[in-house]
Amino acid sequence: MLRQGWRTTAAALLGATVAVMTVAMSGSPMPVAAATRYLDATFAIDVQRDVVYGTAVNIDGTPITLTLDLYTPRGDTLAKRPVFVYAHGGYFVIGDKSEATAWATRMAQRGYVAASINYRLGPEAVLAPVDSPLEVQVINNARADMQTAVRWFRANAASLRIDADRLAVGGVSAGAVTALGVAINADEPLPGDHAEQSSAVCTALSISGANDPTAVGPDDAGAIFHHGAIDTVVPYRQAAQTRDAMTGNGLAVQWNEYAGEGHSLTQATLASIVQPTVQWMYDRVATAPFPCSPAMGRGRRVAAGTQTPFTALADRSAVVSLVAVDNDSAGFVQALPCGSVAGGSSNLNSDAPRQVRAALAVVQLDAAGRSCLFNQVRSHLVVDLQGYFASGMFDDTVDTRLLDTRLPGAVTGGAVKPGDDSRARFTGRANSTAVVSLVMTDTTGPGYAQLLACGDTAGAASNLNADRAGQTRAGLAFVRFDAVGEACVYTQRSAHLLVDLQGYMADGSFDDIVDARLLDSRMPAGASLLRGGTVTEVRGRANTSAVVSIIATETAGAGYVQVLACGTSPGASSNLNADAAGQTVAGLAFVEFDAQGRVCLFNQTATHLVVDVQGYLAPAAFVDVTDTRLLDTRVRGPS
Repeated sequence: MLRQGWRTTAAALLGATVAVMTVAMSGSPMPVAAATRYLDATFAIDVQRDVVYGTAVNIDGTPITLTLDLYTPRGDTLAKRPVFVYAHGGYFVIGDKSEATAWATRMAQRGYVAASINYRLGPEAVLAPVDSPLEVQVINNARADMQTAVRWFRANAASLRIDADRLAVGGVSAGAVTALGVAINADEPLPGDHAEQSSAVCTALSISGANDPTAVGPDDAGAIFHHGAIDTVVPYRQAAQTRDAMTGNGLAVQWNEYAGEGHSLTQATLASIVQPTVQWMYDRVATAPFPCSPAMGRGRRVAAGTQTPFTALADRSAVVSLVAVDNDSAGFVQALPCGSVAGGSSNLNSDAPRQVRAALAVVQLDAAGRSCLFNQVRSHLVVDLQGYFASGMFDDTVDTRLLDTRLPGAVTGGAVKPGDDSRARFTGRANSTAVVSLVMTDTTGPGYAQLLACGDTAGAASNLNADRAGQTRAGLAFVRFDAVGEACVYTQRSAHLLVDLQGYMADGSFDDIVDARLLDSRMPAGASLLRGGTVTEVRGRANTSAVVSIIATETAGAGYVQVLACGTSPGASSNLNADAAGQTVAGLAFVEFDAQGRVCLFNQTATHLVVDVQGYLAPAAFVDVTDTRLLDTRVRGPS
């Protein structure tokens, strides 16, 4: 029925907690205790027919109302019950929810809230191999509808008295293909109603089903499979490949195959699969610790064009670390007052899908303690508080673009080129230190950008780094305007440059020293990478908060760098993130040197580290709090 390569939406890649893998090669029933809820059929049931769970559009463009039959245990007073959603078979062209009552009945008799759903059907049967856009669309429509049903249950969790963290799906033949599609697209929904809810499930029941093995990822849900060894309708080989992809990604799987049986399992076999499946659902859904699959505890990525609020102390200017995770495509993130128009500047930029990008920003919190993040493309967002400017120490101006070499008439008249003409001038308040967001884009190769006085020699430090052509990198930096209000940005390789003003430091609040290198693990030449899990001590002025540029280079893989007090445990927040091997990533951090003048850096994976100090804050200018997480959309709130 299926071949690889038809899946349209990628599985999420970050933050997985891997489930235990279980593989059984027999269909033998498992022993169960008598009179145990979720294991034994102890309830009579009530059935509510034709419940509307959503709307959709058919292949031919006509609207359709999606309905399900709802099965509930009669007289059950439990407030939070697990859910089981089942889909009928029929080659995606025939069939109805009224023909698939057995599994909904069984699960409701055992204390679940269960459903048999109708889903959109196609104009003709879908058979192996799937080789037309129409067949792909039919399969995706069915998956979208089952995901809508999952979200409908979550949207109505209170009235239905269900536990939104304990949902499973299942099906036979086309319904099993559909259920597996929901399981391996853990929180990557196709369009449908109740979009504010998660589509993740704990596990799937597959009776004569398979799906795209290349679609499986570590954040997905596993399954219990029942498959005939000579099935050619939904080929045995592809079912086994789906199983292997799940186990290879650490997902919980039970495999049951039946020698000599094809696509339609015999009645004796269908009877024999009840007990192990009920036990599987008991272990993986009804009594499993939350989250029962890697994606269950994860929130939905923030939709493109959204303003997401976060809160801290009212009427303060705060320094925060912003992280964008698992973005759909290239785009920017902007910190701005909630409700204001987005797009005049940016604080964070990604240049390809599925990246992890971090940058520092100064945010102005309103009278209610709120500020917002605008994300141009769908992404997860993380905000870590680093501290607050003291009252009167920072003039938090409306963000203003000071330089954009992409625009006609820009100071440089085009991309800044390496060599003697590699500096772009921009202007601000004379004799002032400004906080700016610096963006380097359309890079022509690896290299760095440095903010400096227009007459100074470049190269002693860097503010941004690119490690290949075609990148966009952004970061926060401090820059000193001279007596005529000028400053310069130098680029090692040809690139476009953007500078957005965030505000000015008050006189005397910041000792804007000539940038000085505090650490370079590459020295002496040829030094080995710092091993993953290393804590490295850096020295500066005792009992002082400093602004430092941190660079991770020659990264051995994805991971983070965190600044922390020496002797404390890492992991509560991050200051810098890499998402692949071989990267060079730079970012700014506010660090507090202790009484011995020490601060420490933790690197999660092997890398070299470079640290440049940009200046020191006056004792009363900055309140350097313990880093605190203000927002993490990867974590779903309580149901």
